[in-house]
Amino acid sequence: MPEVSVIIPSYNSAKYLTDAVDSVLNQTFRDYELLVIDDGSTDDTEAVMRRYGEPVRYIRQPNSGVANTRNRGINESHGRYVAFLDADDTWQHDKLEAQFAALRRNPRYQTCYTAFTVVNSDLRPLCITRSRRHGGALEDLLLRGNVVGSVCTVLCDRSLLIATGGFDPSLSQCADWDMWVRIARRTEFLYLDLPLATYRQHGANMSRDAGLLERDSLRVLEKGFGMPCLGDSITKRRRAAFARNYMVLAGTYFHAGCYADFVRCAARAVALDVRQFSRLAGFPGRALKRLQLSDSA
Repeated sequence: MPEVSVIIPSYNSAKYLTDAVDSVLNQTFRDYELLVIDDGSTDDTEAVMRRYGEPVRYIRQPNSGVANTRNRGINESHGRYVAFLDADDTWQHDKLEAQFAALRRNPRYQTCYTAFTVVNSDLRPLCITRSRRHGGALEDLLLRGNVVGSVCTVLCDRSLLIATGGFDPSLSQCADWDMWVRIARRTEFLYLDLPLATYRQHGANMSRDAGLLERDSLRVLEKGFGMPCLGDSITKRRRAAFARNYMVLAGTYFHAGCYADFVRCAARAVALDVRQFSRLAGFPGRALKRLQLSDSA
């Protein structure tokens, strides 16, 4: 039984999949299994995976979405811990070693995540994204959004993933955020301020369905604030949490050129929490930064 099971869900990602798999095989930590779950790809994914043998396990299934694909990987895995890596992203060679050692040094934690580097399609670094934590994991995840950032940075006790019921297949863009909220009820999150994973920006992942993001993000917050036994300090800030999320959605609609929805969400944010009004002034600068990153990719 390996210490770590690495799960790579893949759907039509043959172009990048070798980079992801090789970054796992090059880890300094060796006690792992690697499961590549092919979610009904129609490209050359199967041919790419024929190049690999142990410890890689290749599993093909009918297309069912990324949440179901990750859940299949969890169910097929045997490790004490589970780590996720998207098929178009990569890890630094010491990622698993650093996280496994950190969890062993800090046994009260069952989940660990790290900073990550945003790269372009050719893996050229663009910027480093760090987690700016203010409080406990549950508090930050509900009040400040998905502070974990990238699912590819997480190493989590498998028993927690099983106990919380896995990823919610009804959520498309926010299934990982929802999962971390549920896990944060059971354990605090250990953060390593080291960029040990990459997030690759390219044409297929830079366009987001803003309407779907609105639906999913609001559902995550509704589910999260509906959990029993939340502390009063969190529950009392429910309106502020929704206001912040509406302002994030306003920004997403703004960047997508959906200006009526931008105005709607911005107005809703300010109605819930007037302090959100100050964030409107920063939209032009953030739009310019996003455009610069897009051009670099």
